[in-house]
Amino acid sequence: ARGGAGAPAERGAALMKWYVLQVLTGSERDVCTALRRKGVCARAPAQRMDIRRRGQWQTEEQLLLPGYVFVGADYSAALFHLVSPVSGVIRWLGLERGEPQALDTREALRWRLDSDETLEPSRVLFHADGTWHVLDGPLAAFAGCPVRMERRQRRAYVTAELGGVARRVRFGVIPVDGDAQ
Repeated sequence: ARGGAGAPAERGAALMKWYVLQVLTGSERDVCTALRRKGVCARAPAQRMDIRRRGQWQTEEQLLLPGYVFVGADYSAALFHLVSPVSGVIRWLGLERGEPQALDTREALRWRLDSDETLEPSRVLFHADGTWHVLDGPLAAFAGCPVRMERRQRRAYVTAELGGVARRVRFGVIPVDGDAQ
């Protein structure tokens, strides 16, 4: 593992330590670009979502966590001083004794930090009795978290912890009718 602020190899993205930055909403991609120019591995996970406009469904790319950017690196004072002055960065999340705490590996994988690809919507099986079951996709990693499902809007809202604070996260879903055999 490299020390300092150098960008680790992308192949090892799942194994590196990930930290969370709170950034100005709307500046996530600019912050990622600025950090990458400085040699820092940075991610703002995005997903494809179906959005209804003027009676038509359109697929758009939207950020999974607006207002947050993940930084993959070994933490050091040099990294702090490299990242903190970037325009749009508000603060590091999870500070304890002056240092941000890294996400655990399970949490990093839950947020799909092992990939820089846009996430596809989760497929959800809906039954006539109103119950549902996540078949696949990023929503499956949040089993056990409180979920509010909105079938008609093709959305699921999950309450999950990020940096020690509960956050509401919106996921796109593709409804699958379970009783249409």
